[in-house]
Amino acid sequence: LKLTSNRVSILAILLNCVTLGMFQPCGHTPFFLQAMDDGIFVFFAGEMVMKMVALGVIGQNSYLGDTWNRLDFFIVIVGMLEYSLDGHNVSLSAIRTVRVLRPLRAINRVPSMRILVTLLLDTLPMLGNVLALCFFVFFIFGIVGVQLWAGLLRNRCFMGEDVKIGYYRPDGTDDHPFICSTERENGMLRCSDVPRRRVAGTSCFLDAEEANSEMGARADEPLPCVNWYQFYNECRAGEVNPHKGAINFDNIGYAWIAIFQVITLEGWVDIMYYVMDAHSFYNFIYFIFLIIVGSFFMINLCLVVIATQFSETKQREHALMKSEQRARQLHQSASTLASDSQPGSCYEEIIRYLAHLGRKACRRLSRFYAQTHTHFHCGCAGHPAITLPGEVPGDPSVCPYCIYYNQLSDTEIVNEQTDDQRHGYSNSCHGNSPCHSNSPCDCSSPLSGDAQVSEPKKRLWERCWAGLRTKLDLIVGSRYFNRGIMIAILINTMSMGIEYHEQPQELTDILEISNMVFTSLFSLEMVLKMLALGLFGYIKNPYNGFDSIIVIISVWEIVGEAEGGLSVLRTFRLLRVLKLVRFLPALRRQLVVLMKTMDNVATFSMLLMLFIFIFSILGMHLFGCKFGLRIDSGDTLPDRKNFDSLLWATVTVFQILTQEDWNAVLYNGMASTTPLAALYFVALMTFGNYVLFNLLVAILVEGFQAEVRAKMPFYLSYLENDAERTRLIVLCCAGDTKAAYKRIISSILPVWFLPSRSLSTTLFSSFFLKKNKTRCYCCLHFSSQSLWDSGPESRRSSWTSMGRAPSLHRRAQSGEMESLLSDTHSSSNHSSREQSLDQPEYLQVPMFHPPDCNGTTFHLPDHCCDDAPLTTQYTSDQEEEEIEESLCKKLKKILEPYEPQWCLEHEEWSLYLFAPNNRFRLWCQRVIGHKMFDHVILLFIFLNCITIALERPDIEAKSMERVFLSVSNYIFTVIFVGEMMIKVVAMGLYFGQGVYLQSSWNILDGLLVFVSLVDILVSIASASGNRILGILRVLRLLRTLRPLRVISRAPGLKLVVETLITSLRPIGNIVLICCAFFIVFGILGVQLFKGKFFYCEGLDVSNITNKTQCLQAGHRWTRRKYNFDNLGQALMSLFVLSCKDGWVSIMYDGLDAVGVDQQPIRNNNPWMLLFFISFLLIVSFFVLNMFVGVVVENFHKCRQQQEEEEARLREEKRQRRLEKRRRRAQEKPYYADYSPLRRSIHTVCTSNYLDLFITIIIFTNLITMSMEHYNQPKYFEEILKYCNYVFTVVFVIESILKLIAFGLRRFFKERWNQLDLAIVLLSIMGITLEEIDLNASLPINPTIIRIMRVLRITRVLKLLKMATGMRSLLDTVIQALPQVGNLGLLFMLLFFIYAALGVELFGKLECSDENPCEGLSRHATFDNFGMAFLTLFRVSTGDNWNGIMKDTLRECRPQDRHCLTYLPLISPVYFVTFVLTAQFVLVNVVVAVLMKHLEDSNKEAQLEEMEEAREKEEAREREEAREREEAREREEAGRRLSSASVGGDLGPNVDTPAQVTYRASVHAPGCERGKGVEVTKAMTAVMISCGRCRLRMRSVPMATC
Repeated sequence: LKLTSNRVSILAILLNCVTLGMFQPCGHTPFFLQAMDDGIFVFFAGEMVMKMVALGVIGQNSYLGDTWNRLDFFIVIVGMLEYSLDGHNVSLSAIRTVRVLRPLRAINRVPSMRILVTLLLDTLPMLGNVLALCFFVFFIFGIVGVQLWAGLLRNRCFMGEDVKIGYYRPDGTDDHPFICSTERENGMLRCSDVPRRRVAGTSCFLDAEEANSEMGARADEPLPCVNWYQFYNECRAGEVNPHKGAINFDNIGYAWIAIFQVITLEGWVDIMYYVMDAHSFYNFIYFIFLIIVGSFFMINLCLVVIATQFSETKQREHALMKSEQRARQLHQSASTLASDSQPGSCYEEIIRYLAHLGRKACRRLSRFYAQTHTHFHCGCAGHPAITLPGEVPGDPSVCPYCIYYNQLSDTEIVNEQTDDQRHGYSNSCHGNSPCHSNSPCDCSSPLSGDAQVSEPKKRLWERCWAGLRTKLDLIVGSRYFNRGIMIAILINTMSMGIEYHEQPQELTDILEISNMVFTSLFSLEMVLKMLALGLFGYIKNPYNGFDSIIVIISVWEIVGEAEGGLSVLRTFRLLRVLKLVRFLPALRRQLVVLMKTMDNVATFSMLLMLFIFIFSILGMHLFGCKFGLRIDSGDTLPDRKNFDSLLWATVTVFQILTQEDWNAVLYNGMASTTPLAALYFVALMTFGNYVLFNLLVAILVEGFQAEVRAKMPFYLSYLENDAERTRLIVLCCAGDTKAAYKRIISSILPVWFLPSRSLSTTLFSSFFLKKNKTRCYCCLHFSSQSLWDSGPESRRSSWTSMGRAPSLHRRAQSGEMESLLSDTHSSSNHSSREQSLDQPEYLQVPMFHPPDCNGTTFHLPDHCCDDAPLTTQYTSDQEEEEIEESLCKKLKKILEPYEPQWCLEHEEWSLYLFAPNNRFRLWCQRVIGHKMFDHVILLFIFLNCITIALERPDIEAKSMERVFLSVSNYIFTVIFVGEMMIKVVAMGLYFGQGVYLQSSWNILDGLLVFVSLVDILVSIASASGNRILGILRVLRLLRTLRPLRVISRAPGLKLVVETLITSLRPIGNIVLICCAFFIVFGILGVQLFKGKFFYCEGLDVSNITNKTQCLQAGHRWTRRKYNFDNLGQALMSLFVLSCKDGWVSIMYDGLDAVGVDQQPIRNNNPWMLLFFISFLLIVSFFVLNMFVGVVVENFHKCRQQQEEEEARLREEKRQRRLEKRRRRAQEKPYYADYSPLRRSIHTVCTSNYLDLFITIIIFTNLITMSMEHYNQPKYFEEILKYCNYVFTVVFVIESILKLIAFGLRRFFKERWNQLDLAIVLLSIMGITLEEIDLNASLPINPTIIRIMRVLRITRVLKLLKMATGMRSLLDTVIQALPQVGNLGLLFMLLFFIYAALGVELFGKLECSDENPCEGLSRHATFDNFGMAFLTLFRVSTGDNWNGIMKDTLRECRPQDRHCLTYLPLISPVYFVTFVLTAQFVLVNVVVAVLMKHLEDSNKEAQLEEMEEAREKEEAREREEAREREEAREREEAGRRLSSASVGGDLGPNVDTPAQVTYRASVHAPGCERGKGVEVTKAMTAVMISCGRCRLRMRSVPMATC
């Protein structure tokens, strides 16, 4: 019943989603919809009432006890409210919007989604800290912004007070306002910079006095006109702010919107440029700082927190599942093998089940047929005469063998198939005979005469067929066949990629023919495989299923084309490209990770769709029909980004989630409704981008980490015990490998191959009997496709895919890895099974070494191989290198006999000139060895960097600057040549040990020196004639690489670079996966859009429909910069799409495209949305996020050695802290001898209440500071001023009290106190300056006062002292800083090189009316090094970098002097490499660093908590001991008193027990304080007695006590 009610409620939720989605914001809601909505509401209300009756309302297990039920309850109650207020003319829009929450109920009904959501809720406490930190940043930057720039963005140029004309607007609109700087500020734009007025394309030069001559000019001359714009000369604040009033710093709310926009990195440069124009050029520091703190740290902290927490929660879930499984296994009897066998992947199970059903049906049919036709006779062939126990003599049908095999075949377990059945051999006995085909029984049947004659023929035919299949099997399995197919796929991909716009007819025909050829080739492959493997054997491998679908579609397409139509199917050809993956083992691992995370990703997609749906509906309710542009004719045209229907609302929400142009939607929303609309967009961005999409990244990162974790523990897990493992390793490393292997095989194989002993013997023989030429490892390696790796756990969905144990399977039932990722197939009989083990693909022996951070393995000495030849195919990088090296060595060996005797004798000599003991050479070695040598060279490198930065293209040839730069270039070249020569002399060049060219960094240095020399030679040569200028430019460009030398001389930087280099291989794999998708989508794009991305450019093109009309009307028919006319252009456009910057405009072009040579029509084909959005989802969100996974995983591997060192240091630090605490507990407190007054002050200062009070004061202060706004009334200013006085007084008093309580030395020892004092001094200084300024006794620059007011913000930092969660996050960031610092250096180096290159390449590009710019402007140029640096920073944040690239792609016109013809080729390379490095790789390393440190600090925090708990426990025990001691002493005292009254006073020399112990402990030889139990006890006793003594007699010195 529960199940049914659940299904019904899910149905109701779906229906409700449909009714919500049919809401029409622009039209009237139909009656039918309203009625359905009411019905659904009644259903939910009824469900709620029923549940309440069943479970009760309030209590532990009642209705409201469950959170999801509370959500339902809230939605129903709000619905009731809506119905009750319906007739009362109340504005219902706010209540109506709560309806959109109804789809959230679906979460509770779908378990996997519920798990993901609970995971997200688990991360909330940590995310709360991140959010608090974000608020902190927002408050600080917001208040600074308001203090500095309130009202400045309203500045416009007016014509003077008396002229009532509006202000100057460029283009007559407010889209790009001209924001000027007043006299007081030193911004970049003044009113004097207003450009001249232009009439009909010519500039105006006349003054106002000459205005009359404007009228009287002759008609044929161009009209001279008056430049009225020169009178816009007064800069003052206007009414409006830029972007419809959305962007300003007038109050804290608007400042927050601006800051949020900067942190999302979309459109932030516009805000920065406005502020730079109005206030000062140096404001870029604020923005860059905000981006580094906000974007690179905060947002990545969000990701790191979610990923870390996700990983932990998942491990916890996994452990729970494991324990449940174990419990279940204990309860079950493990008698049958079936219970042991693990399920395969879902696909495998389905195929097996289908095969099983097919066999069952065949058996039943044949049984039915046989019963009606024949009678069988069965006799046990092997035992004709003996009567076996339980057998009735003379009744052979009851032979026990037969009975046994019979049962087996009838109850056939899927896992129990024999090889013959698996490969579709027909059994010699029919299914209904009492004999099973595999039994040692003999089937015969009395048949009629002619049937007996046909029997041998039938047998012969069967034998031929079996032989043919075996042969086919070998052919299909051979590597030549596979390579042939692979080459065919490659050629086919190339032939599909050749297509382009306006290709000749011949090419089209050739491509059609080639398509037919390839289709027939792939069909042949499919047929051969089917014949060889049988139908089920073929489909068993999912790859084959995939292939067959493509083949069927291709054939269908060719047939369909003959009849006409079906061009859509052409696109499916492209999927052939994906077939390549099966041939590239390196990619398989990445794909396995992808497949493993698939179920999580599917759930995530459901969650994302739900999220997008809810926000789309909400958007339709809030902004439906409100975004419109009024055009000249008076109609309103809806904006392209609108919420007018569900489709466009969804597209707009998706666009906001990709962060592209979301600010334009925000401005529209705020202008068309209220500024509060910003809340909707901020919520959408925060939940969607920073929570949901980070969850996706977390799933992928976790997939990689789980895969790595899974490999580690199982290397030796199946050896019986530790002793066995250690013995094995000892044997292995001692070189006695044969014994080691015997041990492995005897202990592991029986476990791994329980089902078939025959296989283990085969394995054994293939281990020892096959001599293989490949090199083997002494220590064995587990690879990701290894036969044993596909363990029972690997089949689980990725919720449980954490650990993997060696499989209990046969090869044939091997797991998901092989079935999914190998094109090979299980062979049919034992002989071919031996082959399959021979084919090294299957057998890789486990390795006890974990791979190093490059994924290569460490080798042990070669002599291992002499004993135990193994078959293994795993060749690592190093091995390939060895093969290459051996080629070098072979060459050397060949040339050795011909080497002159003199050379052999002088091999140790450097350059064959300097003997090892030569004095000059020894001097060179001393110079290199000197510790200052590297520092001096570094200094010269930095100086050289400065001169490189001073270069720019427009320096005059004979000027002083050019001469200086040339001379300095010569000097540096001489210095670096000298350095290289000294090193070469000292170390030798090429032959020998430790020579110069052995280090790759030295090779880099040498290359740079060589380039510099060639550069100088060429420039000297070209001074005489101007022919070689092209080469000179190239060499100039190479000069910019010199800063790379810094890397080898900075160890931290070197480590980061080496990490990056080692992760290049796995990153390469992901790039390959990307390339596959790019090529598929690229070819698809070419087929969909080639020739359609043209448009007519002119003044009035509304009536033009095609190219000919356009040219006749005298307009230009132009092609868009990003188009799909050929594969190269398509890939470039897709790259821009995948960076998510500027993708919206490309999408609109695609939607508008009509046909070849047709003028585009707005939203002509909305179906094209599928192409763009699917590409973004697959590539941008999914594949590119794997970058993060790979970089993080590699970073972790590479830092293992460093980590051990760091862990040791941390442990030492912790021990020192504990020691200090213990010592402090045993010393007397410093405040012991304070006077009562000072003691009470001290108590106040250390109490929590003071901290709480100060926190409240700071919060209030924060609120008052953030209440300042533009144009605030005078009385408000006064109130704020007095508030500030009050707060300052409070802080002063606090500081004074603390100074008294702690004393000077102690006060300054703590950092927080230093901060407090600095804050107090700054506040006092600020107040005095303000007072002086008000009384106007001294003129003070207003900027100084403003800065003093800004510095008040530092008070907020005191909050950090109280917020422990935030502080731990900050500690993480601070711990990560050294490494992030190295990354920063690397960033600087990258920026430096690219900026210098940019100045050389694009320094002379200029924007004008002939060459309008989309990205470059007066703020973003490559004119000089500084501006180039700032522009590159903008590119690295991804803000409109594609616009900048478009500007550099311009074709040269004849009149351009500075245009470089090769720019369209170089520019894409320049920008794509820069964006890839900066956005994808380096930023992800920041994530990796933060993630590592957050994990570490979490562990540390746990350790500290445990320590503190232990200390508390000890303190409690001490307290109890003290109480017991006191009780004993009281008794003692009582006894003494009674004895004293009896026998007089005791002598003064009697010791108390405590003193005895104390003396013993002090004089005990070799005792150290705090060591040993006895001493601690003694010290405790002494402390207790002294404490009591001092309580009795205050101010008695310790000694007396």
